[in-house]
Amino acid sequence: MRPHFHVAGFPVRVHLLFFAITFASGWGLLQSPARLALWMGVVFVSVLLHELGHALAFRRYGCPASIELHGMGGTTTGHNVERLTHGQSAWVSFAGPGMGFLLGGLVWALSRYTPLGQQGGLVAETVRDLIWVNVGWGLFNLLPLQPLDGGHVLASVVRARSGYRYEKVLLGIGIVTAVGLIVLAVQWRMPWMGLLALMFGVMNVEQLLRLPTHVHFERSAALPSRRIRVSARYEPEEAGAVPVERLMRELRSEQPEVKPEARRALTAVPEPEEPEGPHDPAMVGEMLLASGLAAMAVRPLQSAFSESPSPRTGQALVQALLELKRFTELEALLSGPQASHLSNETLAIIYARAAAAGQTSLASRAGALRQGQGGKR
Repeated sequence: MRPHFHVAGFPVRVHLLFFAITFASGWGLLQSPARLALWMGVVFVSVLLHELGHALAFRRYGCPASIELHGMGGTTTGHNVERLTHGQSAWVSFAGPGMGFLLGGLVWALSRYTPLGQQGGLVAETVRDLIWVNVGWGLFNLLPLQPLDGGHVLASVVRARSGYRYEKVLLGIGIVTAVGLIVLAVQWRMPWMGLLALMFGVMNVEQLLRLPTHVHFERSAALPSRRIRVSARYEPEEAGAVPVERLMRELRSEQPEVKPEARRALTAVPEPEEPEGPHDPAMVGEMLLASGLAAMAVRPLQSAFSESPSPRTGQALVQALLELKRFTELEALLSGPQASHLSNETLAIIYARAAAAGQTSLASRAGALRQGQGGKR
């Protein structure tokens, strides 16, 4: 869809629900139309600048971005984000609140050290609103609760050091934070904060319940290395099934028995010192996709499909990209040599979703590839 306007080169769309929720949040000012209009203007500018902070950080790391303002505030969508490291992702998440802190701090300094602070009426009201929305809301947004920016910052930092082995812990921290916020909201009589905390808490509980508890694994006897083949079948524990936590310990600690000559050859090459996570990016991507974390699933799925393309991995990658509406990357995928590894079923999914979204070029490309395959897959 076409943007309503551009800011600093970034396309911006604003939904009517954004203004409806902003109006509702200022319901107490209804008796003063000027103050209500001022409140809505402050919220609009502040949320837009918050999302602009995310967008500028995406641009800094070479990723185009677009901004949407909606009923829940705003969302900045980056493209080609698979190139970002976990550390860069953390900075992108912090950039939004950081922009608010800069604006709020500037307004506070002007009100403290210039005649602006001596003004009353609507000027004083504007100063208070700007500081509250940018600093107060910014601190709330940095709580370790997904999908708040603080939850994403914490997750990126943990994954940078330890891979994806602590997803349950991250969600557990979010749930505890949400419960604490609900208690405070009741004590402080702040229903808006309580409703937000309840909604975010439920989202974290649902993600936690969707995380697979067990995976089947099979050690490859042919390779004298630490590689383990993992099949992405999520079933109740039975013979041969182990919890994910135990599998992570296996990846870190177990060494298969090798001959002395092979051991000397292996120890001659030092392993790079980096956090260890699952060694099968296809399995990681499928787990994240099954858990409703499509944005995090794209990078490992792209890595797996690039190194060892298969119809199954290709379909998982396509599903993640379609869910995120990253049609440009899908077109690049269909135009590359790896498109031949996509099944006819996967191409049919792309065709249907692209046609429904008005992506005629992508739909035509998928249809042409299906016709070329002649229904063989």
